[in-house]
Parts: sequence; C-alpha cells; structure tokens
Amino acid sequence: MTTNHSPAFVATCLAAFLFAGPAPAQVPGTNAAPRMKAVVYHDYGSPDVLRLEEIEKPVPNDHQILVRVRAASVNPLEWHYVRGSPYIARLIGFGLLKPEVTRLGVDFAGTVEAVGRSVTRFKPGDEVFGGRTGAFAEYVAVLEDRGVALKPTNVTFEQAASVPIAGITALQALRDKGKIQPGQKVLINGASGGVGTFAVQLAKSFGADVTGVCSTRNVGMVRSIGADQVIDYTREDLTKTDQHYDLILDNVGNHSLLEWKGLLKPKGILVTVGGGGPNDRWMGTFFTRPIKALILSPFVSQKFEMLLAELNKSDLTILGDLMQAGKLKPVIDRRYSLNEVPQAIGYLEKGHARGKVIITVDPEQVAAVTVHPASSTNTVAPVLIILAFIGIVVGVTIVPIVVAFVLNRRFQRSNPGKRPYRWGNYFSIQAFIGGIALGILLEAGVGAMIAFAVIYGTLAWFFAQRRHWAWITLTILSLNPIAWIINSIYLRKRWAEDSAAARPAYARTA
Repeated sequence: MTTNHSPAFVATCLAAFLFAGPAPAQVPGTNAAPRMKAVVYHDYGSPDVLRLEEIEKPVPNDHQILVRVRAASVNPLEWHYVRGSPYIARLIGFGLLKPEVTRLGVDFAGTVEAVGRSVTRFKPGDEVFGGRTGAFAEYVAVLEDRGVALKPTNVTFEQAASVPIAGITALQALRDKGKIQPGQKVLINGASGGVGTFAVQLAKSFGADVTGVCSTRNVGMVRSIGADQVIDYTREDLTKTDQHYDLILDNVGNHSLLEWKGLLKPKGILVTVGGGGPNDRWMGTFFTRPIKALILSPFVSQKFEMLLAELNKSDLTILGDLMQAGKLKPVIDRRYSLNEVPQAIGYLEKGHARGKVIITVDPEQVAAVTVHPASSTNTVAPVLIILAFIGIVVGVTIVPIVVAFVLNRRFQRSNPGKRPYRWGNYFSIQAFIGGIALGILLEAGVGAMIAFAVIYGTLAWFFAQRRHWAWITLTILSLNPIAWIINSIYLRKRWAEDSAAARPAYARTA
C-alpha cells in the first residue's frame, strides 16, 4: 500500500478543464512579444518528455488577472497527463495519439502583475493563490471570478500553492459527499498524502473523531496534524479490526468496496478520490469504481460515493480563512525548481510523498531554455488502445453475432418448422461475457468470476430456449430497470404466442 497513490485525480481533471480552457503550446514567433519560461510536453511518456521552453507571455483580457507565479504544487493529474493514463482518458479528453493540452500544472500562488479593465476584486501587487492549467510557468492569466482568491497573510507562497486542488478535494469529499457531522468516527485512508493531510485537519475542524491510515514513518506526522488514532498499515490489517466508521475517505484505492463495507456502520458513507495508480493503465479507479458501486448499492445499506470536485473561489476562500486562523497548516514534503519538474513528478508518481510536493518559481534559478525534441516518447500505448478497441468490438459484438447465426442454422436444420431464436443465442454469449465482466468489476476473484460467467451464461441459454423462469431470473439479475421493462413486455408477448401455439388446431381456427 502507498500513502497516496493518486489523490485528487478527479478533482484535478475537472479543474484542468473547467478553469483552464484550451492551453495549446506556444511557438516562438518573429515579433517582439514578451516571453516567459514554461514546462511543456508534446508526446506521452515518462516525465523525461517534459521540457522547459520559452513561450509567449500571456496577456490578460478584460476579465483576467496576470499573476507572476512564485510557487506551484504537483498533483497526480500531472503524471496522469504526461503518461496519458488511464488510457480510456485519452479517448475522452487527453488526446488519443498526442496530448491536446501541452501545458502542465494547476496549483499556483503568486503576485498580481496586471489586471483587465473589468476586474474589480484584485489589483496589482495583491498576493493570490488558486488553480489554472499551465501553472508550471513564470506567469498565468486567470479569470477573476473563477479559481483564485487572496492569499492569507500568515502563510508563504509555497504553503498557499499546496492548497487549491488537494484542499478543495478534501473539503468537498468530507462536507458535500460524506455529510460529515460533529462526533462522527471518520477514517482517512492515505492520511499522509496531499489530500489526506488536509482531510485529517478538516475532519477535526468539523468536530469528528479521526483515524488516519499511513506507513510507519508517517505515524508521528499524522498524529501531529490532529488524528486521534493512527493505523500503521505495515503492522496492522485495518480490514480485520472490529471498529466501524460513519465516514471513510479513501485516497488510495487499495481495498475493494466489499472490504470497506465491512468497516462502515449500517448507514455509513465511503467517499473515493483518485484515478488509480501508475500500474492501473487501462481504466482507472475513476472509471471502474462507480460501476462497481452501482452494482453493489442495491444490496447494501451503506453509500458509495465518487468525488467530482469543483475548484471555486468560495471554497478557496474558506480554506484561506482556515489557514489565516491557524486551523489548517499545509504539510510540505519536498521542493523543486521549475526546471526540476520532471524529477518532482517522478517522485510523486512513486506514491510515497508526505503532504505536498512544491515547485518554486524563481527567475534567477530557472535554467537556460531547452528546445530539444522530447527524448522519451510513447508510441506503443496509442497502438495498444486502438488494438484493444478493435478487440472489444470484435470480441463483444461481431464474434457473438457470428456464433449466434451458426447456432441458429444448426437449430433450423435439427428442428425444421420450429421458430428459431437467433438473438437469444447472441444474448446467451453476451450474458456469459457480462458475467465475466461483473466478476472483474466486483474484484471477486477468479473462482467467483468463473461462477458469474457460468450462472449468467446458463440462464441466458435457457432464456434462448424460451424457458420462462430463466427469462424472469436473468431479467432480475441484470440489475437494469430498462431491461426489466423491455423484457416484461417482450416476455408477455412470447408467452401469448406460446399459449396460442399450444392450443389444438381446431381451437386456433375457431
């Protein structure tokens, strides 16, 4: 287990798209437009594909402020983007063959250098913090009414830059999804990571009894930020405890829903953040866990939630006020310079960061601009994605159809005059595949996966033979209300046909 495999992937993805807009790579031109240094990448791969290049300095529009970045922080979003994983994300936003957004970084803190004509909340010289794609740069232009707020006077730029994504994720997970209440027992899995360190402190500010889960080297730190109890996962299996919790915040994704269910009270809530670890390349927790929760929810009294966080000025202000009051103290692990972003992302990707990893942006320390082509590209993954997509289409659609037609021809030859059920055979094969998929989604193990496949496949086979009990059973087990409605109508029609066919000939012609 790691302390925080991929915290805030969901929140950072949303922040990147909602608060950034398109951020294409800038190409040096021949005019005298002001320039700045920024981290960019043009191909997927390891953090080595990142380059510090010189691009055009942004010019704020009427509703934007121009911020000179003093510090930024690294989130798991960065390595998800750089590697283009999970691969399914390339199909829905990252870019299939090459990244559509070539700038990195979201969290920033800095000083307002200029403001647009319609800006009223900020003025040059203000110290601010917030979220904007392209934060790994000397400057960012941000809409004044979006993800930006005044920096508390009692925190450094580095501390402020660590807050936006991780802090808002923790706040909304506990307050909005978890419905946290004073006196509740709350478990934070991955309590020493970026989201976890904020979640422990925020849960205490809500008046909860907090238990943090972390490794041995982080036990003291997690206690120091307010945890009432700390579980060292290297020495204790938390799933074996007899303790039960009102709310569990899972920042790691290393336990199944059924394991978490065993730790929740009857009306408890599990909130998951994160999109999977570096080895979870195809789907990621963000895409698979909601499906698992949907399947499991009808059979349990607990709630399983997946966070889709929203970076907004209101919650940034709340977090800023808590820092100003001394109730929220960012935990910083390591600091890197702007030209060391690849090393910073590589360190975070290992999953052992204590709190936040910071990027300091000091013009005097920024190395000379590098404009060489990326040396480590990833051309294999796009091919694998395309092949996988073709395999899914062929394996799940075309092959079952072909097999269904073959079985249908055999049925007609063996039973002349009888009405065939071609699509029943197709449905049988699909149900068998669906049973396997269900076992995988529920993380039920190989034996259970085979059992699901056999049960669903057998029921579908009898369904194809017009066995009414199989129709009813399989329809119920589909867990799909639409299938319930359609099959109930279709089943009634087929029953009527079977009843008419069973009557004597003279009765049918009477």
